[in-house]
Amino acid sequence: MMSKPFSPDRETFAGWVHDALNRLYDSPHLEAHPLADLLVQGEGAGTGLRRSQQLRQALLKAIQGLRPAPGTPAQSPDWRAYRILEARYIEGLSPNEVMEQLGLARSQYFRDQARVLSTLTDLLWEQWQESRAALESEDMGRTREDLARAEAERLCAEATWEELNVTELLGELEAVVAPLAQASQVSLRFLLSEPLSFPNADRVMLRQAVLNLLTCGVDVAQGGHVEVRTFVEEGRRGVHITAWGRGLRRRLGELQERHRLGLEASARLIESLGGKLELHQVGDDGWEARLLWPTERPRVLLVVDDNEGFVALFRRYLAGHNWQVVGAGGGAEARKAIAETRPTVIVLDVMMPREDGWELLMALKAEEMTREIPVVVCSVLNEPQLALSLGATAYLAKPVTQQALLQVLSRWGRPGATQGPGR
Repeated sequence: MMSKPFSPDRETFAGWVHDALNRLYDSPHLEAHPLADLLVQGEGAGTGLRRSQQLRQALLKAIQGLRPAPGTPAQSPDWRAYRILEARYIEGLSPNEVMEQLGLARSQYFRDQARVLSTLTDLLWEQWQESRAALESEDMGRTREDLARAEAERLCAEATWEELNVTELLGELEAVVAPLAQASQVSLRFLLSEPLSFPNADRVMLRQAVLNLLTCGVDVAQGGHVEVRTFVEEGRRGVHITAWGRGLRRRLGELQERHRLGLEASARLIESLGGKLELHQVGDDGWEARLLWPTERPRVLLVVDDNEGFVALFRRYLAGHNWQVVGAGGGAEARKAIAETRPTVIVLDVMMPREDGWELLMALKAEEMTREIPVVVCSVLNEPQLALSLGATAYLAKPVTQQALLQVLSRWGRPGATQGPGR
């Protein structure tokens, strides 16, 4: 679920439409265009199209929607207005060239252009209003469980992977939870004697997961105390949150139901970070949450694909499987990511702009520093033999299922399996 876009007024919307039309074939400009937030929601889902392509298609479709019906006289104002849009924005002619082609005086041309642009903007505005109303109606019909799940999925999809000092993050959360603990007459203790950091994690995801657990712990401990500590044991490490409250056994079920959505969201976020959440009752008065991660470093999967949605899909597929997924949109980004992360495996798309996957595969296999990194070619093209002949280790056909991905990666997941160079 995407965050809600800014809602423009009619004048701002019109300005966005004019700007997008004037740069209809400038993909980098359209990729970040605010109009895309309004017109491409739900458009092209599952097609692999970039935002710029989806926005361009939406604008072209709207222009085609103004094409006069068969039988309309060729010299009619409707045909003249449509031809102005077609020649000016689809064919890319200048105003003077359009005037000459249609035999229009300057004043007539600009009057007709203003009229048809206003009509086109009205059409797109109405489409957006209908789409927004449908989305709002859909949100109203969703359960709280659906909305909570969607928010957790959004955080996972928009994750930013970086080195994270977990001990420092917990120290920041102590100040956030302290007022709530004081209001609930709960003694709050953070015992962070074991330094804990992750080489690659998303700060917001972990922060939200821990915060949900802390607020539950404070509620559980009413009048008691909550203790948070970091730990490193043989084979695993993590965070231990314990809440003690008198008479807890009688009301634990009610309390956990009250915080069910937050606990489920925490479990989902922690799993996406490669960990696991365990919840236990401790005696008659205690409750604990254990956030556990394996001590071994996660294997790194570099996904080279110019479709960001494909990278996000792989992150969802590999959540909880001790794989860190790094994305690269092309050859230059891939080379930088390889130097920084030394990936265990590379998944490589074939059909990419500027440098296609075959070129990049050959370059990787020609370089001493990269030739030993396993490469899995992943494409809609049915070329497994070509991929293997050029040095690929395996081939995946798009669309990729989770089962197919896990099966291909299983050879690097067994104990003692090769982890790739530099691991």
